[in-house]
Amino acid sequence: MSEPTPNTTLPDDETAPVRVEVLLFSVLRDRLGTDALTVALDAPATGTDLLDRLAAAHPPVDAHRSAIRLAVNQAYVPTDTHLHDGDEVALITPVSGG
Repeated sequence: MSEPTPNTTLPDDETAPVRVEVLLFSVLRDRLGTDALTVALDAPATGTDLLDRLAAAHPPVDAHRSAIRLAVNQAYVPTDTHLHDGDEVALITPVSGG
């Protein structure tokens, strides 16, 4: 039997808070005035839960939510991915330039 893929299983202790480091880039970094946030979520937590929390607290996240992609521990993931304590979650928004 193969090992489960990281971030697809629930945390071992579903009552412990899940603390994640959120990295911000591009427009989100500019609008929030920081490049990182630490967020505590109730377990079990998903990328969607994180985005819900951030959108409620930070209007720029809500405004760009439809374009945000998540990367957990440097790998792109769907928003229904389960988050684990200590995960690094990057909020990736499209950038333009020339």
